[in-house]
Amino acid sequence: MKLFKRNEKGFTLVELLVAIPIVGVLGLAMGAVLIQLLHSDNISQRMVAVRQVQTAGDRVSQDGVQAQYVTFGADMTDEDWSLNLAWTGEWMDDSGDYVLRSENVTYTLVPKNGLYELQRHEVGSLTVDGDTTETDITSIVARYLDVDQMWCQWEDDDETIFSFKVVSVVGSKTEERTYNISPRPQG
Repeated sequence: MKLFKRNEKGFTLVELLVAIPIVGVLGLAMGAVLIQLLHSDNISQRMVAVRQVQTAGDRVSQDGVQAQYVTFGADMTDEDWSLNLAWTGEWMDDSGDYVLRSENVTYTLVPKNGLYELQRHEVGSLTVDGDTTETDITSIVARYLDVDQMWCQWEDDDETIFSFKVVSVVGSKTEERTYNISPRPQG
């Protein structure tokens, strides 16, 4: 029994010796791409966690250095924990108008899918020569926070520096940072 008819041909040994390494190289390239995709998911989780920690620390630090009055609960796992920051300022602007600004910012932790979100609620007023503009804004500052590992505490007896530790967990990645914040003196 003949496998080929007269006009039909199979692969030559040279063609097979060239094709097999090419298929092997393509297989290795596809394997490398798959490994890179799996690795990029871990990198993405870590970057999201880092971004959450940095955003939370940055916002609290920005408000904290302006604050003249700072109060917070002792235990961040308490349901009613909050960080309260308040400040006022008055000055004359370049056109000679009297400006009065008052801000009250409250940070709270809201449960979300087994972790927490850090919410920022700002109530403020800006008065320029008797015309007052009021603000009342609530925003989510950070997500995926693990409050069991977080804390907020005074670093010294005279309450001039407070520390705010933020911990974010995204998938299998955990990131944490501690921010030391010096509020403005009262008065």
